[in-house]
Amino acid sequence: MAEKGSLSSSLSPSLSLRAWPTKDANADSLPFLISRINEQRGGFRNITEQSLEEEVRAQDAGESKGDETSTKLVGQDETDLKSRREEVIEARDEILKQVAQAQMESAYALDFVSLLLSKHTPRQADLTLSPYLKQNVPSGSLGVEVVQLPQVSDAEKREADLVSTGWKLQSLNNTADSLLRSATRLEKEMEQEARYWEQVLAVKEKGWSICRLPRERHTLGVRYGFSEAAPEFRDRGLAALRRDGEGNITLDQGIRSSKSQVLRVQIEHSGTVFASAISTTEDMAGEESIEKLILQARNSIYDEELHHELHREARTLANQGVRCIGDVIHLPYEHNKHVLLDLIPYDEAAQPSEESSLEDNRVPAAIALAARLLLSHAHRQNLRRRSQPPPPLTEHRPPRATYPILRPILAHLQHRSSLTSMRDFLRGLSNTLAAATSSFEYEEAASTSIDFSMVSEVVARTSSPTAEVLGNALTAPLQTSITLVVPSQSTNITINLRTHLSAPLFGTNYQVTITSSPPNSVISQMPPSTHFVSANDAEDHILHLLTLDLVSTIASIQLGDMWVVKSAHTGELRMTPKEKGKNKWMVVTVGRQKVELQWGLTNVAGSEMKNYVWEGRDKASEEMAGRTLEEVVREAGVEAV
Repeated sequence: MAEKGSLSSSLSPSLSLRAWPTKDANADSLPFLISRINEQRGGFRNITEQSLEEEVRAQDAGESKGDETSTKLVGQDETDLKSRREEVIEARDEILKQVAQAQMESAYALDFVSLLLSKHTPRQADLTLSPYLKQNVPSGSLGVEVVQLPQVSDAEKREADLVSTGWKLQSLNNTADSLLRSATRLEKEMEQEARYWEQVLAVKEKGWSICRLPRERHTLGVRYGFSEAAPEFRDRGLAALRRDGEGNITLDQGIRSSKSQVLRVQIEHSGTVFASAISTTEDMAGEESIEKLILQARNSIYDEELHHELHREARTLANQGVRCIGDVIHLPYEHNKHVLLDLIPYDEAAQPSEESSLEDNRVPAAIALAARLLLSHAHRQNLRRRSQPPPPLTEHRPPRATYPILRPILAHLQHRSSLTSMRDFLRGLSNTLAAATSSFEYEEAASTSIDFSMVSEVVARTSSPTAEVLGNALTAPLQTSITLVVPSQSTNITINLRTHLSAPLFGTNYQVTITSSPPNSVISQMPPSTHFVSANDAEDHILHLLTLDLVSTIASIQLGDMWVVKSAHTGELRMTPKEKGKNKWMVVTVGRQKVELQWGLTNVAGSEMKNYVWEGRDKASEEMAGRTLEEVVREAGVEAV
């Protein structure tokens, strides 16, 4: 029966009895009304007096906007229902988590108190201990004792107060000392910073470019390189301006060698160096300032690039006798001499020795200065080339052309050597002809090469920089004119020496031109202009022209019988005497060191020949001393009659 009763009770429907709802006393309170308005109307922002009046009129007309608003609110409630459910679920989970955490902490507190009481009341404590604690911790293992604090006397309190006050005073003193040290350090830092920026400003006022380092934006640097230099040297023209411990600027050039290098030019003859010069123009002696360090760095990188470009160009000038032996460049010079160019540390650059004269050191100093000017001229040409429209793009990048530095220097040396040789030749010829009292003069015209006296005028006329005017003059072909007045005084000969180490000359070219001559003279039959590429050929041609002029001069001497030119090109003359069977001849020759005249008489009985030689004023023999060419010619004419 009991089972039947329980079964029937389980199948009966459940009934829930609720109390009759009572009116909330707070329903008419102001907070409740505000909450209702916020919930139904969405706050007071959209509620105005005009909207309420329209709603009242709509209710009177049967068009209640409240119903529409409530419908919209219901739709919004349906859309927000899911989110509210999720919020409720999350809140419930959070509450359950907190409850579980509180239950766990209360269980821990109960176990702690129970274990503590298990020493005094073990039976009561066992009732509240957890099973885990009973198995792992023995009962009564935790105890408690009441400890009385020691009694502190008044003297000890005063002593503690004094110690506390002492520590406070010591801390205050340490703080004051720390502040004083900080102030001193800050003052020193300000002085160092002010000194650093003063020196940076001084560097800027000197004209150097100050900028930030590309990879260290917080560090200043000075740019002393050249923007038109080769890439491997242009990127090295930037150094950091760092501050040392005293606030002074130090020049940090990175991985570059700290030793400055300089280009040295020497002149060697038979393995002995008798003249030397370096390319620097600044006086680096004395105290090393930041400006001198920057100048040294600039000069060093400039000379390194110059030496690099000289090596690149020297490999293309083997046909001009240029050789590269190690790091030294050998250039040919006059009289079996050589010009040596190498790069050495500035500290090892020896000053010119006292044994070498100023005249000897003038040539290597001029070569060093010209090389630096030509490199600067090449940089200007690069800038002008980059300023023009670029050529069309191609698949292959064109190689970087070599700079014309050694070619102009070699051209000047070769032109100077050729001009010196021609001067020596004409000077010796003048002495020889003067010994024969034959009139011979030569005048050297102004060279079309660089003329330093005209540089300022060209700069003022063209408004071009001085360096550009000098560079254009150094790279231009060299030309010098020499005018000869031959013994007949009726013929002028012009010698033009033109030197250029590019196509089509590749050396010194000699042009001998007959500018004026009598129309019926022997020399007028020669070509008016002749070109030579060898100095010996040009000199032989000049000697031949002088021989022709002397033949014409001898033929014009008034005698009883006139000398008749038989072969002008060989210098032969004939005179027919009055007696039959006699034949008189004469041969005149103009050589490099002498003027020779031979004459002879041939008849049936035999032959007679005499030889006269003039070798210059200093070498005149006793026999020929005081005797002129005209006297010998007249004597020969008289003896042959």
